[in-house]
Amino acid sequence: LLNFINHLLLLYLPNQLYGISPMLSKNFEHTVRFYEHRANGNSTWLPLVNVTLITPTDNRISLSLLFDTGASVTTLRADLYQMLGLQSWDQGHRVCTATGGGTVAAYIYTTTLEVFGKTIQCPIQLLQLPNHPLFSGLLGRDIVFKEFGFGFWENVNELYVTTNP
Repeated sequence: LLNFINHLLLLYLPNQLYGISPMLSKNFEHTVRFYEHRANGNSTWLPLVNVTLITPTDNRISLSLLFDTGASVTTLRADLYQMLGLQSWDQGHRVCTATGGGTVAAYIYTTTLEVFGKTIQCPIQLLQLPNHPLFSGLLGRDIVFKEFGFGFWENVNELYVTTNP
């Protein structure tokens, strides 16, 4: 037992000297189970997050978004522009954004989302994305991720979320 305690102290003390705290456990209030999407004999596990878009007229629209740590901004398909109270998808501020397929034009807006019980004003890009039957866009990092702490457990296909990081 004494050897075990000494071993733990050897791991713990250097971390304390450098300001790194050991994370023995972390509490998460939400668990998002990945959705298994089967197509052409293959399975893909998707971390789908339900969010509520609050429109300019205070309507609440439920959307499924793909949790994407590689997306810098939350992105919706361009054909959903009317949900933001717009006349066309391309009337906002034009930006160039990098995607897996290269750099493309997108239009950025500010909107209100409710995510994991928190209401957040955040940027949203409208982008020409392919229509997917399971999600309407990507839940990206800008503003949204700053409100939460996240953990992943790939072996069980789960995303863990705390509203108190």
